[in-house]
Amino acid sequence: MWNSLCERILAVEAPGGPAARLSIVAPSVVRPGEPFTVRLAALDAKAYPSVECDDVARPAAGPAEGLAEVAFEAGRPAVASIDGVTIEDAGRHRPAFEMAGETWLSNPVHCSADAPRIFWGDPHVHTVLSRCHPTACRSLDFCFVGARWMSGLDWVCAADHVSNGRSGKGKWEAQRRAVRVFDDPPHFAAVLGYEASLQGGCGGDNNVYCRGDLEDFIDHYEDGDAKTLADALPDDCFVVPHHTTRPGKHGELSDAIYPGPERMPVVEVHSKWGTGEFRGNPNALHDIHDGPSYVQDLLARGYPLGFIAGTDTHATMPSSFGDDSAHIDRLPGLAAIRAGGLSHEAVYDAMLARDCWGTSLERIIIEEQMAGGRMGRVVPWDHAPRDFAAHVAAESDIVSVDIVRNGEDVHSARGDEWRGDVSWTDEADLAQVAFEPRGWFERPFVYYYLRVTCASGAQAWSSPVWLTL
Repeated sequence: MWNSLCERILAVEAPGGPAARLSIVAPSVVRPGEPFTVRLAALDAKAYPSVECDDVARPAAGPAEGLAEVAFEAGRPAVASIDGVTIEDAGRHRPAFEMAGETWLSNPVHCSADAPRIFWGDPHVHTVLSRCHPTACRSLDFCFVGARWMSGLDWVCAADHVSNGRSGKGKWEAQRRAVRVFDDPPHFAAVLGYEASLQGGCGGDNNVYCRGDLEDFIDHYEDGDAKTLADALPDDCFVVPHHTTRPGKHGELSDAIYPGPERMPVVEVHSKWGTGEFRGNPNALHDIHDGPSYVQDLLARGYPLGFIAGTDTHATMPSSFGDDSAHIDRLPGLAAIRAGGLSHEAVYDAMLARDCWGTSLERIIIEEQMAGGRMGRVVPWDHAPRDFAAHVAAESDIVSVDIVRNGEDVHSARGDEWRGDVSWTDEADLAQVAFEPRGWFERPFVYYYLRVTCASGAQAWSSPVWLTL
């Protein structure tokens, strides 16, 4: 779908200044000898595609075949694609390019004959339709064009505000039509969704995601909560809470308003507003609610929530930086899903199954077996050994991989390279550490998840696995 109109949208809505870095995006999983596409973008200091760059990006030596040099032209957005690239050697790789005297590496690429496909997206982008930061936001068109061609994403959702009179039938129709225009499976998926605000104590801010179309949005800001909102939606929609620690809009869920795992399968653990993993984390929101509204608090209540991340950008910058306000200053977030192919239905189904994880800044690969299950699963414990094996890869060097059990870091593996393997066996007496039955769980339960931290400050959080006793 790249054409002169896409180029013009980037040039008019986000004309970048001098190039500050070269972005190289490749699929996270490829098959040996299978052709794939590499996307390049010379980005300015705010990560907009430069219209001043006239440098040449040349491929560096490496296992990838078919890479070609790219000559950027001043006066045009510095974005390009190289088709027909292949890698024959199994393993994890980072294709590299040289430009302006520097070497730039891609995200990690796992070449494997059978590894599940990974697709990256931003589930939380605001456009001018949100009517919140009108001088910083860009158009719906820029959301989708920027996500695909500037950021190299596989999928995106323009989750614009609807509460407090910020939407109407005309705007909702514009969102529905934009999704139909830009949805291009199996190359790119446009997901229909929106943000529905709720009062503090009623569920806070939640995004609604749709598997297909939705004739009209539903908003319960004045007289509802997370459960009434979810119950009013069609069966092929679910709600996702985010920045649950924000004062006045906190997501301090209770059993009375928790809608269940089918209607609230995941939580947004990180955005450019901050990380909501646990109280005291170094990247928390600037202002925080003083109640138990962190993600670990919700897990302890017995709510089986998987993890995603997004930007919650109000500058319409999918998975990146841009002109966001001073209080929206943390690292951009991304969501990874595992699926057999790319479509908006596959994105929805993967989040519903909690076969997903969240990251900040980097496309961090996580391949894991945790205590007999994969991320997002609920596993009856049969007293077998609780073995953990994880393979991780990042763009920068990995500082640590932590295994979290019921809110406590119980094992940490240190590292100084961009890829690594972790193995550990939990020999603790689960009866002594398990939560009593509560929330959705009718039996005592224990949850585990992985946290990856990189030298760049980037992090990743796997969706948990739960053991029931």
